[in-house]
Amino acid sequence: MLGLKKLLKFRSSRVKQWKNIPSELPWFDQPNALVLLEQRRKDESLSDAEFEALRNWVDHGYVVLRDVVPVEDVDGMMADLENVWTTTTPIPNLKIDDLRIKPEDPPGVDHSQLVQLDAATKEKHRRESRWRIHEFVLHSESARRIFQNEILSRWCCLILGRKADPSYSINFTFGSEQGLHQDTAVFAVSPMNHIVGAWLACEDIDPDSGPLVYYPGSHREKLFAQFDNYPQTILKTCKPAVTDEYNRFLDRVALRYERKTFIARKGEWFLWHGMMIHGGEAIRNHSLTRRSYVCHYIPPGMNKEMEIVGPFNW
Repeated sequence: MLGLKKLLKFRSSRVKQWKNIPSELPWFDQPNALVLLEQRRKDESLSDAEFEALRNWVDHGYVVLRDVVPVEDVDGMMADLENVWTTTTPIPNLKIDDLRIKPEDPPGVDHSQLVQLDAATKEKHRRESRWRIHEFVLHSESARRIFQNEILSRWCCLILGRKADPSYSINFTFGSEQGLHQDTAVFAVSPMNHIVGAWLACEDIDPDSGPLVYYPGSHREKLFAQFDNYPQTILKTCKPAVTDEYNRFLDRVALRYERKTFIARKGEWFLWHGMMIHGGEAIRNHSLTRRSYVCHYIPPGMNKEMEIVGPFNW
């Protein structure tokens, strides 16, 4: 018991006490955001389209973009994902997350294990598992071009009002059915809310496939009160009981806003504010795919993941 007390005391001494100062929030979270936007229009010679998109970000917390990345890159990325399942050559350092070869296995399979399965078994897992791949940009040149796309980067930098870099890419084939959440409660970013989520439709999205669901205007809500030492206190570090309370809290907050689904066309991007409540709609037709790509843009030096102290939930 004494050893446990010492361990907890040591951990407590390592936990940084963070300060979240309102004046350090991004420009769009300031009380005079629309005044600042008018000034940006003059100083930066914003086009009418850019101005309206940024005003929608201030008012509603999201922006929809079209014709940002070449369709050839989207198709190339999808072909590379297909190759993951058809090739007999292991792709080094590639892992397929949320996939189990046997029901009792822990989630996540190395590609070297996958290629050892026969074609019929692989196809069964491909169609029936709700798998995803993190950092596929390291294995696909097409995905890397999307990740480094200058037009998308420019939009994210325009939104944040400063340089920002892409990170944390994920490729999905099926709807995530993810519960309602806010990215600010997931990512350790300081100062708060300097993050843009970016979701790309890699095919025309069917309403029955579990599309993205979002709540415009919810980005103006305050962060969950128990995350009182953000970014140390987030979903990644909190106890299960706090996670449950956060989920109930968010369900209540979401009732104040209109629920919308993003029925995207192939090639459309949905960019969202870190505090906007969103998630994955229930899949009504499990034979349908919802091929998509996600990444997040964070200014240099503001990702504090390596400064957060565990234990961690994932």
